[in-house]
Amino acid sequence: MQNLIQYWWVLVIIIIFFSSFFSINQGYIGVITMFGRYQRIVLPGLRMKLPLLESVHKKISYQNRSVELEFQAITGDQANVYFKSMLLYSRDDQESCVQIRQ
Repeated sequence: MQNLIQYWWVLVIIIIFFSSFFSINQGYIGVITMFGRYQRIVLPGLRMKLPLLESVHKKISYQNRSVELEFQAITGDQANVYFKSMLLYSRDDQESCVQIRQ
């Protein structure tokens, strides 16, 4: 028990080391910030960050998305016309998901 108390700092170092690893799921990119300011983007997989300094601000999907749109129009002879359409969109590349402000 005495050795455990003497080596508490080893436990702290192990916790900090394993907190530096994180994963990004397939179909997403991660935005890494340091102190709230944009640092870099990371691709899917197991990644590493500076513990206690950097954080994963947001995970952005670049998969196909769909939106259903409904419209109603009244023609010149006062007839109601209803339109339904579906919009399918996606990003071309992963880097276009994040706008870099410098």
